[in-house]
Amino acid sequence: MYLEPGERFHAPSSKNDEISRMSKFNIVKVDESNVDDFGFFCVKNKKHPGYLCKRSWLQRHFQDGLRIRLILTGEGKQVGFIEYVPAEYSWRVVNAPGYLVIHCIWVESRRYSIKGMASVLLRECLEDARTGGYEGLAVVSSDGTWMAEKAIFLKNGFIEVDQAPPHYQLLIRSLGKGVVPTFPDNWEERLGQYRGLQLISTHQCPYIGKALPGLSETAEMHGVKLRLVELSNAKEAQQKMPSPYGVMSLVYNGRLLADHPISVTRFRNILQKELSLKLI
Repeated sequence: MYLEPGERFHAPSSKNDEISRMSKFNIVKVDESNVDDFGFFCVKNKKHPGYLCKRSWLQRHFQDGLRIRLILTGEGKQVGFIEYVPAEYSWRVVNAPGYLVIHCIWVESRRYSIKGMASVLLRECLEDARTGGYEGLAVVSSDGTWMAEKAIFLKNGFIEVDQAPPHYQLLIRSLGKGVVPTFPDNWEERLGQYRGLQLISTHQCPYIGKALPGLSETAEMHGVKLRLVELSNAKEAQQKMPSPYGVMSLVYNGRLLADHPISVTRFRNILQKELSLKLI
């Protein structure tokens, strides 16, 4: 779930204000038939390694009920999106039977002075859950970087039902009377299965395609071998990923060093400051 650095969502002052603001915008349903026309918002360059990886990933997972909704201005500019999927195919590490799980939500409210776009996307998702007979919506939020804070969800009727280390919350908007979703409770056990320096990732996030190049070489320059582990399906990610985000975990001997895509510079700093390794 991505935000521009430093960006926070803002709720509209009233429903009427929101409808007025959104009248100049359109919501587009992105699927296999039009993804090559619209893309998936967060990476625009179709030659970018991250775009190619995500496009291939989508090819496999639209059939799982994966859904993307884009907000477009009247001029066709993309200003926001939401991605979500039935829980059994979720790449977030949650137990949420019968729910739709939101992977990502991102709006460019800083660039476009229109409030309420995130709320519109959440209502679109909620209506999809309602008409599809789902128990409700579930989403992972974070007090750390890279993911949305929980405030926007609380303002849209979600409640917090669980927490996970180091800074994650699980929120739901319930429509039925099903089992309340939870995080797994075996994070230490999950971390303990990874020995040495390992980077566990999935291609649900296109920024992984940008983050991976150069990391193995950087590790070798510091005298350590980095093992790259790709989890190729949602069930495997839900069972093995040692972080609720489910996109990337950098682990050293059972210790979580990073839980979101990182640059080569950030990786180098981790090796030198966290592991006390030096260039050789």
